[in-house]
Amino acid sequence: MSSILPALPSGTSKAARIEIPEARRGRWVPYTLPCLDVNKVFKSLNCHKSFELQAGHVLHDLPKFCGFTDYGNLTEDDELDLCEEEARRLVEVANSVEPVKMRGREDLFGLPTQEGYLKLHQLGRKFVHTLHICLHDASVIQAEIFNSDSDHERCADVRERILRDFDPITGQERYATGTEDESRRRYYHELINYTTAIVIQVLLQSIRGEYWVTTIVALIARLAAKAKVLDSNMPQAVMQTLQKASDARIRITQQEERYTQYSLKKPEQYLDEKRRLQASMGSREGQAHKYFLQMSVLYNMVISMLNDAIAGFAVSNPLASGTDDFESSVAIYESFITNESILLCQQRNGSIGAASDAEISRASTAGFEVCRKIWRALDREPRVENKIAWTSIQWKWSQVDEETDSLLPDHMQDTVKLSSMKGVIAATVPYVMISGTFAASLNTLVELVRFTSAEDGTPLFLVKQPKIIGTAVLRTSKYESRRPGQVREDGACPVSESFLLQKRAFANSASRLVSELGTLNLLESIVKNGKKRIITLRDREYSKEALKEGMKMLNTWVIDDDAIIVPYKRYAWGSIALAIILVCSGLAVGFSVGDRIPGVDPTNVSAYCWVVTAFLLLMAKAIRVETWPWSYFLRGQVPCRSVSEVAAVTGVHPQVLLAILLRLDNRMHLRTRGPFNTLFRRRSPDQGGLSIDVPIKAATAIEGGSIPVKVFADWGIGLVFINTRSWASYNSVADQGSYRGHAICPDVDHPYFWSADDQTPCYRLSNIKQDRTVFISRVLGIFEQDCYFY
Repeated sequence: MSSILPALPSGTSKAARIEIPEARRGRWVPYTLPCLDVNKVFKSLNCHKSFELQAGHVLHDLPKFCGFTDYGNLTEDDELDLCEEEARRLVEVANSVEPVKMRGREDLFGLPTQEGYLKLHQLGRKFVHTLHICLHDASVIQAEIFNSDSDHERCADVRERILRDFDPITGQERYATGTEDESRRRYYHELINYTTAIVIQVLLQSIRGEYWVTTIVALIARLAAKAKVLDSNMPQAVMQTLQKASDARIRITQQEERYTQYSLKKPEQYLDEKRRLQASMGSREGQAHKYFLQMSVLYNMVISMLNDAIAGFAVSNPLASGTDDFESSVAIYESFITNESILLCQQRNGSIGAASDAEISRASTAGFEVCRKIWRALDREPRVENKIAWTSIQWKWSQVDEETDSLLPDHMQDTVKLSSMKGVIAATVPYVMISGTFAASLNTLVELVRFTSAEDGTPLFLVKQPKIIGTAVLRTSKYESRRPGQVREDGACPVSESFLLQKRAFANSASRLVSELGTLNLLESIVKNGKKRIITLRDREYSKEALKEGMKMLNTWVIDDDAIIVPYKRYAWGSIALAIILVCSGLAVGFSVGDRIPGVDPTNVSAYCWVVTAFLLLMAKAIRVETWPWSYFLRGQVPCRSVSEVAAVTGVHPQVLLAILLRLDNRMHLRTRGPFNTLFRRRSPDQGGLSIDVPIKAATAIEGGSIPVKVFADWGIGLVFINTRSWASYNSVADQGSYRGHAICPDVDHPYFWSADDQTPCYRLSNIKQDRTVFISRVLGIFEQDCYFY
């Protein structure tokens, strides 16, 4: 604003000064029904022919990022007609107030049996393969234009994914199953249509901005048209995309040779690596840097989004008994410490992940809004009951009042039981888009576009989302049939059975005892009406009040690198006042007695009062903390250098304090030390820092943002931790994957016991180096055993 106002004429009125560009007024807009112009989308389909760099500055005949004329022996007009047909379909979906419906007859998709899911799995893999080809074509253009190591590495990575599944000599898929026919092709096209339509609806539920929305819709239309054309001859498409990379390499080599002809030295003659790189051929984008940057960002991220959207079909758990034997769940719950919304999900492939980043939770909330409309529409449709095989989605939804931080009364919950693969696809595609991987991809796209739009004057706005807590559980009949009889791992459970999903992610009707018990001793065992009950952080209402009260106290503290300084004026000044009274009383006794009592020296009474006063002051200073400097004592402040000292001074329960410190670990400069500080990231290398001298309970670790997951890893059965502390991006652990964290528990089979009742197990944690990754063979579930970590 300061750079704009001086440029205005001195006589500009106040009203005129307020009329600043729309992009600067704010990033949030309320949701309204989209109104896309199909002609503008058509124009964006040909942005490579005429790209406006700036107002009045237009570039022509730029490389086309998603062309497919050579894949189907098509003309430019044929290609444009196919793209416009897809764009028209997507614009109609975007502008419609009705939820998207899955087209096609029921018999085309079959029943949700193992055969039906296997067929869907094969078509999902085909869609992923076509997306890899589209991404490879775009990566070849990027590598040839920018000619940087990162672009060449990205292109090589995509090529490796293609060659993992296809033979480079024949172009045939390795060990492929299934046969192609016309019904399967129609099935595949309907899957593409429905997936891209849902992606558009979720996108418009999340963002606004005419230029960017139009460009992304045109891009998805091109990808949908290309995916359908590639389906006609996949082996030939594989060979052609690999040949494009070979041709690009020849052109790059020829141009580099020509480029070095004009250099005074050859690149290898330079000793300095920077000069050597400068002597090599660099980027060739010219004036079209903006075009290539936008296309690179949009194509990479949109293809990643589509890949995540279809991953629920194309990826199955290799450890499951069949493609129809799985469960997936999503939970959105709130942190009572920072008021952040936390996303926790277990996906179909068995991976468990979470995030506390506000933008990722916002993207997932946008997907939940689309899901609710579609699931409620599916529930109203007449269905033929199928007792042989079915798939169900059970969902719950509650809105949080952001001003009062309380749940609104309009809770929603329902269970949709689907007896055909058509209904399964219709319900599952939007469900996948509330998962962590898709929400993270959508958030990355939005963030990259926001940074780009801030520079070129094409604004992007975020649609306001309500703050919600909710759950969604997708489960097949085969998984349900073995669920009651399955052997539960010791302490491990799926996300659907965790207390985070069952208690924290939906409103409960637990009565409140907070007003009767106080709020800081809620974790103690209490006796009420003759019944003993243990209050822990697992109880939603009690933990909410305790953590809120703890945060109020935290806001009055001063937290530096090594200690927590707590205001303690009543105690300190009260002790000083008592000391003054004792001293004055001793002096008064001495002056009043004088020489009236033979053999008694009144000064001894005064001296005695001084000694008692000094002893009481020393006791007052030492009874709470180990070291209390006089300067702090006189100011009414106490520096606490351990968790137990803070608890003794303030009365806050140690587990409540530990949960708050863990959750805010990324926000504070406080260093930690002591025997139980493994879960903290800012550990002191010396003797400084706050001593974590109280072991951390499992419920405390979860509330603090470290969710323990039981795994079978390269060392055996143990624990790893998913990070949900403040600002944490999406992170997960998956079967046959690697884990890069900071703390693990390599042994849960031999716990220690040191609690008073000698029944609560204690597990030792270990730190892992930043450059080390742990191989996870199998994810066993969320670890919810009542235990301590040290």
